[in-house]
Amino acid sequence: MSELGLDTRYNLIDNLKLVQDGKFVPWAETLTEDNPFLFDLAIMPATGILSDQGSRETSLPTPQIVNVGAGHESSTVRWDTFKENISIFVDRADIPKHVLDLQPDKLAFRAKVEDRHMEGFGQGVTNHMFYGTSVATPEKFDGLDVRYKTPDASDPTDPDSASADAFVFDAGGTGDDTMSMWLVQHGLDKIKGITPINDPMMGIEKTDSGLVYQGTDSTYTKVDASRKSRQTWRTEFEWKIGLSVVDMRAVARIRNIETGLDNLDPDFLHLVFQAEDEVFKGGGQIFAYVPKRMLTFLHIMAEAKQNVVYDTNNIYGIPLFRIGAILLRPTDALKRTEDAVAAV
Repeated sequence: MSELGLDTRYNLIDNLKLVQDGKFVPWAETLTEDNPFLFDLAIMPATGILSDQGSRETSLPTPQIVNVGAGHESSTVRWDTFKENISIFVDRADIPKHVLDLQPDKLAFRAKVEDRHMEGFGQGVTNHMFYGTSVATPEKFDGLDVRYKTPDASDPTDPDSASADAFVFDAGGTGDDTMSMWLVQHGLDKIKGITPINDPMMGIEKTDSGLVYQGTDSTYTKVDASRKSRQTWRTEFEWKIGLSVVDMRAVARIRNIETGLDNLDPDFLHLVFQAEDEVFKGGGQIFAYVPKRMLTFLHIMAEAKQNVVYDTNNIYGIPLFRIGAILLRPTDALKRTEDAVAAV
């Protein structure tokens, strides 16, 4: 999300262009994105205020074979603990009072402004779900990219791979114009969104702060007789959310897929089938989140009858592409300009 200066925010000249024949004319929403990941993600309270702690099984009890009447030892389960962070996303909409006063439909204009902030907010959070990292900024939670980054050249299905990241498959592309397909199996014991334990808000919290005084330069944040200020209608937005990968086998990544339509190789489907059969456990639905370019390629494959189906046999009851039982979910947040990462 971009942050604009006061001179480029909602000013009188620009916004009065939206008034014609005494009526408010809403602007075209040309920057709206399709990001279904947040719609599919289960969001639950964490175990802490700004973090979630849990355990993963690392071994199961092992039975023993004994002779009749012989004794035996107790077996144990081993666990590995993990901790996930929650980030606080904030945004603010400021509309100068003079601008709003001249609108023929004040409620409609303000609602439109708030809707665009909500759209930008959702896009920013979704982008972070995939590409966010805490490396330089500890208050940010880690997205999927930093967890599933380096492809394994030998056995991507090995969770104990020493040099690469488990469940990352290499499609062989090179350069800075590659993309990824993300296979995800949602569930409370698989992958989920997390919010603070004592915060009842599971989504974006919007607060109408009413009419406030606002400074007219970037360094002015307090009402002061020596500074100029103006009255502004203010709306605050906040979302406390994080990502918790409870079971590493709930996600697989097919990366280094060439972006150019002429370079796309249908052999990447072999990696999809391997991930489906060897990574995921249980009968839960697997979703494939793909860039729009990948959807174009799969559309071409469906036309050529290459293992891609377009039908309404899905939980949404709407026409969707699918690869076998995997539902395809086109996602604008996913880049098609990822730098290829060599398999190791």
